[in-house]
Order: sequence, then structure tokens, then C-alpha cells
Amino acid sequence: MSTNFQAIIDNIISFDFSSINARKIALSGHHELYHFQMALKEFGEEALLQEVAKILKNRYRYTHSDAYNEAAIRIRALLEICGGDKTFRTARDNLRG
Repeated sequence: MSTNFQAIIDNIISFDFSSINARKIALSGHHELYHFQMALKEFGEEALLQEVAKILKNRYRYTHSDAYNEAAIRIRALLEICGGDKTFRTARDNLRG
């Protein structure tokens, strides 16, 4: 199953999108973040990186190096979120003026 990122973006920026919808989507992302943290604790970063790269390679038909690059980017981003990095909150606040 492939994720259609443009459809997700279109949904988020649509006129009827509200903070309730944002919270609902964020909560579904919360489950994935939980599994990320547990996999990291149970199996370590190297094993998780290898498994995520394998999944991405099969799912999106990435080359081996593209799959590892994408897996590393995703893991680094989730580590920042788990560490309390507020990049998107700061960006939103900055855009508000």
C-alpha cells in the first residue's frame, strides 16, 4: 500500500480542515511513533534502520541506497520529535508573524 502524500497535503490544506481533524490525524501518527520507540528500544537503531530500509525498498521500489537514505531521514526526524524538538511548532509560530 503506497501513501499518496499529495492527497494528505490536499486534505490538510482544504477549507474544511480544522484543529479537530489535525488532532485526529496526529493521534494516528502517535501510534506509529510508539512503535518506533519500542522497536528502537527492543532491537536498536542499526536493526531498525535495516528493517525500515527493506520495507521502503519493497514498498516504493527504491534502490538500495535510496532506501537506506530515506530510512535514515525518517529515523532522524522521529528521534528529533521524541527528543522534544519543536521545529514545526516554531515554523508555525514564525509564519503567524
